[in-house]
Amino acid sequence: MDSLQNDDEYAGRADGSDMVHDTVPYDSPLLGAPLARGAILIAENEANNRLLMEQILRMHGYQCLTASNGLEVLDLLNHHRVDCVLIDLSMPVLDGYRTTELIRQRPDCADLPVVAVTAHAMSEDRDLALNSGCTDYLAKPFRQQELLRIVERMLQREHA
Repeated sequence: MDSLQNDDEYAGRADGSDMVHDTVPYDSPLLGAPLARGAILIAENEANNRLLMEQILRMHGYQCLTASNGLEVLDLLNHHRVDCVLIDLSMPVLDGYRTTELIRQRPDCADLPVVAVTAHAMSEDRDLALNSGCTDYLAKPFRQQELLRIVERMLQREHA
């Protein structure tokens, strides 16, 4: 059975291309972890990136919803309560910057943690993400433990 990448390997690529790593197969019992630690909405247009983040989080007990563009994010937020949003900034239809601004306009989501997860790694990009309303920022490529740490920090913030 294939396993998720180890912590020394990176998830994501700075050039924006799909990441391809060994992953847990769909039929793995690990994907349906019984104890949910929180509900995470993953917004990423690259299917491999989205699947990898989902698998990492599910293996660690998180429930996940996924979207491939900003309009899907807004629709999911109309129907589901989530504890944190991980959002790619460069998505089609409605990008992560504008989606975050729209999330912040909703009274029920004003304090929802939104983390930019993006290959845009310059300090100006980070500032732009934070100014659009993102709570924090995670640059691709990232390590599994970086993803898990930031999600846990956001959930602690959400429940504080």
